[in-house]
Amino acid sequence: MTTTNERSFVGGTLVVTDVPVQKCDCEEQILLADAALMAGYARMLVAGNIIGKVTVSLSDLQRRFSVEDFQRTTLSPS
Repeated sequence: MTTTNERSFVGGTLVVTDVPVQKCDCEEQILLADAALMAGYARMLVAGNIIGKVTVSLSDLQRRFSVEDFQRTTLSPS
């Protein structure tokens, strides 16, 4: 089962199509890795000053990016 996920970001809306979901009781759940990828892409749109509605399929995002591409670097203790 798939769904379309919409996320607002500063300047617009990210619409991700063909997102697989798992049905659990009365709720639909998106895999954590997929949600992280979509959130990272939305942050990239904000950083790039993209304005408007951006529509992309999850498979296109997965082909182009990985969750690691959007991980924030942290300082390690000295």
